[in-house]
Amino acid sequence: MIEVVFDKNGFIASGHADFDEYGKDIVCSAISSVLQHTANVLVLMGAKIDRRKGYLKVWEIPMNECTDKILKATLGFLIGIQRKYPKNLYVEVR
Repeated sequence: MIEVVFDKNGFIASGHADFDEYGKDIVCSAISSVLQHTANVLVLMGAKIDRRKGYLKVWEIPMNECTDKILKATLGFLIGIQRKYPKNLYVEVR
């Protein structure tokens, strides 16, 4: 299961979706794509990032109207996936 935790400083994602075998896991692909895209955009805006296999941390996000919208859109996307695949993704907001 992939776990994504959002807090006031950023987010941490860890784990594996385990929906299907490596290279065919569409749930993992969708989650990874949106999180990597979000991380890349936020880094351009000044955030810090730690990216490893099965782990992504983004913090020190300069909060403004734009970054707030980016994070809300990402969260909404992930909640949609979580509703459809609750055994493969857990999202928490602290």
